[in-house]
Amino acid sequence: MGEVQDELVIRPDFQAGLIVLVVMAVAGAGIVAAILIGDAPTVFALIVGGLFAVLIPLGIGSLLSARITLTAEELVVQGLFFRKRLPRSRIAEVVRASITAPRGGAGMNLFVLDAQRALLVRVQGSLYAREDLARLVDALAVPCSGPEGPVNAKEFAKTYPGLVSWVEQHPYRLGFVIAGVVCVVAMAVALVSIATTA
Repeated sequence: MGEVQDELVIRPDFQAGLIVLVVMAVAGAGIVAAILIGDAPTVFALIVGGLFAVLIPLGIGSLLSARITLTAEELVVQGLFFRKRLPRSRIAEVVRASITAPRGGAGMNLFVLDAQRALLVRVQGSLYAREDLARLVDALAVPCSGPEGPVNAKEFAKTYPGLVSWVEQHPYRLGFVIAGVVCVVAMAVALVSIATTA
């Protein structure tokens, strides 16, 4: 992060992001190896390997391209596939929340709102150091609110409606749908493999 002539630029915490990517790569390699060693069809190894082969470069791209820039005139939030520019005059409030994931852990989020409390942009804090996000909130110089401690998305939505998606509020329902689709695909692959070997 650096400041140049009234400009605040926040970049991702590269070291933390690199650790996550290495863990993902090791986990992906371990899962693929377990599939190949076990009795599962090798097509599963290709699917899982392909998924991680896409996710890891996307993670590296996000780490390298993401940044938040605050100038006297605007706030620019840039990600891998998007760039959102907001005039500072539209920013009326920031909501800071540590939203817990279903399996534990909490990620800091900043919700930048307009005067009608409509969401202008959401900053996923998982890429950035907490100190940098606090510095951004201070530099915006608008009212900041939010829950005192970590909350899940459903609890957060009761107090701040419209800021988190339905999917975030119901992660287990989404998980069940994904698990159901995976089971159907696995059964289809198994039936096809049985039919072709018979």
